[in-house]
Amino acid sequence: MERAYLLLGTNLGNLKENLRNALELLQRNGLRILKSSRIYKTKPWGKTDQPDFLNMAVEVETSLSPRELLKIVKHIEKEMKRDTEEKWGPRIIDIDILFYENIVINEPDLVIPHPYFFKRNFALIPMAEIAPDFVPPLQNKSIKDLTAGVESEGIEIYCD
Repeated sequence: MERAYLLLGTNLGNLKENLRNALELLQRNGLRILKSSRIYKTKPWGKTDQPDFLNMAVEVETSLSPRELLKIVKHIEKEMKRDTEEKWGPRIIDIDILFYENIVINEPDLVIPHPYFFKRNFALIPMAEIAPDFVPPLQNKSIKDLTAGVESEGIEIYCD
């Protein structure tokens, strides 16, 4: 079994329900959720004229290859009716593969580690909550060290 780290995000519809449904679908598709971060309310990134997001990170255990995991993630997004027309636009659900063990993949449709991970506090902060000692591939520092000094502006723990 392998470990992977995913980031879930949503800013359309019933946000908490979207996250709950995505987690359930991940489990139904054979992923074992080992840890989940708290839910964070975050400002949009990339395209800022849209509603705030709810984001969370999860650590999963899987027997799927990275490519098979991507296929499952895309299937779940489609099943939940994600609109992929607009890059960084509003969405029912977004599931990003942040890391898959210490594997590095750089293909047109699959890049691991996630190419924007280190630029996004809404990914760094939840990841630090569930895997502070994880050292990403091609890095010399743990997630905890990478988040030292990261601004938390625009991100807060979500309380319903």
